[in-house]
Amino acid sequence: MTRPIVRDRGRKESREKTVQRHREALGKRDEQGDSKDGLQSMSEVGSPSCLDDDGMPTLAQLNLGYLHMNEIRNVIHAKDKNKMFGSKSPRAVAYKEANAVHTREVSLVADWVLSSHPHFEKLDSDQKKVLFKNFFLPFVMLETGYYCVLHDRTDIIYLPSGDYIDTAHPESFYHDEEGKQKMSTEDAVKLFAPSFEIYRRNILDPMRRDRVDVYEFYTMCSLVLWDHGLEGQSPESEEVSRSARELIIKELIFYYKHVKKLNNFAARIASLLILLPSLLRAVRRFQEDVEISHVFSVYSVDDQFYQMVNGKF
Repeated sequence: MTRPIVRDRGRKESREKTVQRHREALGKRDEQGDSKDGLQSMSEVGSPSCLDDDGMPTLAQLNLGYLHMNEIRNVIHAKDKNKMFGSKSPRAVAYKEANAVHTREVSLVADWVLSSHPHFEKLDSDQKKVLFKNFFLPFVMLETGYYCVLHDRTDIIYLPSGDYIDTAHPESFYHDEEGKQKMSTEDAVKLFAPSFEIYRRNILDPMRRDRVDVYEFYTMCSLVLWDHGLEGQSPESEEVSRSARELIIKELIFYYKHVKKLNNFAARIASLLILLPSLLRAVRRFQEDVEISHVFSVYSVDDQFYQMVNGKF
């Protein structure tokens, strides 16, 4: 039976409102792109959208969950009352503090994934672990790349706490205030600092150059989460992953066609997909650095952080 014209008009008006809402969200993100206020600007990206937005419900849910996660981050990563209320300026941190920040992130990111992907929540516990183990470190690196887009710079690596790693002065990162580091700061810089350059060339610079926006960031996160062919992954989980990837690409196409009004969105999608192999290279390099530092005790790595890097949550 043919649907009434009135319903079609209502659907069209609903879609137009959805598109306009996402355009406004994108505009707000662009206005904040030059902010240098650390975590405050990061927690304001995007704009809450209706959970059943026509055309991109998963991306809308991811946006809501991400905004909520950033609100929690403001509290979790706060070290004192001043920072809790956003008045403390971002500062360069050394590796121990950066590692502690990422360790605290595990449960926050897991909650975001669970609340944003209904299909993930329905998976068996062991399959959730398989996917999340493969997801967490790439997510950390993708998010850092997105921060670089927001702040329009790649010489520093912003952390979820609002502080940052000063890659232009790596000696500030490879410094142990407690003096327990077996390797000198100078030698640590020579051995590990080149990894920052690899990370910058493979992830930070391309994301900044392409001006990857918040919904593209969510899309790449989803593509990494819903990987398939992983060790220990069940056939059922692989099928769910393939379906979830197809769905998120369809939503991204809707976003390009109806929100951003891109004519050549296929090229834009290709540029995002090309980033994924580079992302994996950067992740492997980071894991190798941590393994070397742990096995040879060249500089102290907290055991909890070491386990996290190896996917043992």
